[in-house]
Amino acid sequence: MKISMSRSLTQRDKSILLVLLLVVVLALVYLLGVRPALDELANVATQRASLEQTLASLGEMHARQQQQEQKGKTVLSRVPIGPHEANALEIINQIAQKDKVTLVSVQIPQGGGAAPAGSTAGSGAGAIPAGGGLQSLQYNLTITGSASDVESFFDDIVRAPRLFTVTLQSETGTASGATANFTLYAYYRTN
Repeated sequence: MKISMSRSLTQRDKSILLVLLLVVVLALVYLLGVRPALDELANVATQRASLEQTLASLGEMHARQQQQEQKGKTVLSRVPIGPHEANALEIINQIAQKDKVTLVSVQIPQGGGAAPAGSTAGSGAGAIPAGGGLQSLQYNLTITGSASDVESFFDDIVRAPRLFTVTLQSETGTASGATANFTLYAYYRTN
């Protein structure tokens, strides 16, 4: 039995081969062009999401840094240049009057005393530098008033227009009110 093949293709065979060739070309275009481009696009989208997160975190860090700088400016604005002892005493007196406490005594220690770290201690305007760029005036105070008034006094000292720190020595309470003995440091800059 002999099978003979004819070399001539019918129109139907040509159409089938053309469709088959078109499918092969489309498959090659997809495999060699479209698929790698889609993979690259997915990688770029992943990188973009990562970069957007990084950008958002940098924006948050920048906002925090600006807040810290603003806090530093706020604190620095509360530290005058020069001791201005009268100003410090005036502020203390105003706060005491506002909070209805009585200033029983205000003493400037003779020979100074130890100020908080990074500041200075001294008697009045003759403070002795201790490093850190800030110097302080030191006062030993005794106040009396109701417990809530004494508490308000300490709250207002923290919010005063001048930078103060307080070291509480003792506080006693009786039926008639409270008495607090403390050391107050009024800070200033020399330049």
